[in-house]
Amino acid sequence: MSLSMPSRRLVRGAASPATATALQSLTLHPPSQSRPLSTTTPQKWFWSKKDSSSSPTNLKDAITTGTATARKSLISKLQSRSEAPAIFEDEVAPQQIAVEAKEEAALSGENPPDQGPLTASQKRAQPKTFTRLGGSLVKEALARSVNPDPQARIRWERKMAIRQVTNGTDAYSVEPRLSRIARTERVLKSKSPWLPTSVKKLVHLARQIQGKNVEDALVQMKYSKKKMAAEVTTQLKIARDLAIVERGMGLGNSKEGGDKTTPKMEIQRKDGKWMTVGDQTKMYIAEAWVNKGPLRARNPDYRARGRMFLKDSPSTSLSVVLKEHKTLVREHQEREYRKKKQGPWVHLPDRPITAQRAHYSW
Repeated sequence: MSLSMPSRRLVRGAASPATATALQSLTLHPPSQSRPLSTTTPQKWFWSKKDSSSSPTNLKDAITTGTATARKSLISKLQSRSEAPAIFEDEVAPQQIAVEAKEEAALSGENPPDQGPLTASQKRAQPKTFTRLGGSLVKEALARSVNPDPQARIRWERKMAIRQVTNGTDAYSVEPRLSRIARTERVLKSKSPWLPTSVKKLVHLARQIQGKNVEDALVQMKYSKKKMAAEVTTQLKIARDLAIVERGMGLGNSKEGGDKTTPKMEIQRKDGKWMTVGDQTKMYIAEAWVNKGPLRARNPDYRARGRMFLKDSPSTSLSVVLKEHKTLVREHQEREYRKKKQGPWVHLPDRPITAQRAHYSW
């Protein structure tokens, strides 16, 4: 039996020396030792170092430095469901960690831990599944981001395929006019860089070459006194060369038998002028216009009485559309067809008589 009351209080309340002698045998501390005032153990700080002989407090150190029996009991305790086994996965299941590391290395394209460094050819041969920023290159992941609704895309592609086959193979279907024109006629649109001139100056040259053949327009610009005529000549030559190389325009009516002679025909243009068309692949300038560009600079303009204004240096570009004479022939035939379809002209409209009355209405 032991008392929980401090011995000093018992000694103070003792009535006789005999009682004090009996109580001294019941004290918690022996008589030779003095009880400290504080109940906490003194700690070394600031200049003291950690004692290496103390017992390991880290669980990892306990597993590696402890006895075999303690290590096995601790591992079995950590592997139980009540504890968290994921903290010591690298010590408990090293084989499983190695397999997962190998799979991660294969996905990221890095070297596996159990193999040596890969050569350049082996690295190129490995499929890349991630981008530099960590995006996935897997086909399924890309499909989800690019095609969020696969069924709707399948329905749309089916609809477009049916429409194309119907318009192209059905004997009773009619090809749209714009589709037929885009399939049978060649067009090239060319735009020049920003030229150091104004719209007011360049628009006159654009109107001068509009509707002319490319050769005739080059002759007009050759003998023009305008400063920008040389730039217009350069841009026309560039557009002509692009049309020949990229679209195959202006190469002549060459047939399989080698016969390049084509019958000439008289056509009337939209402006009312008549012209003779021999080679329908000959190029002409169908459209020509100018665009206002950014300001190149602002220079001071000194005037009288100490005044100063700012001069803006503008920039302008020239755009041209080149087509073949085949387009002129088609437009002439369409106009003639519309004229014939209208029928004879009558002075009074030929409409039925309605609302007849028995008396005059005037």
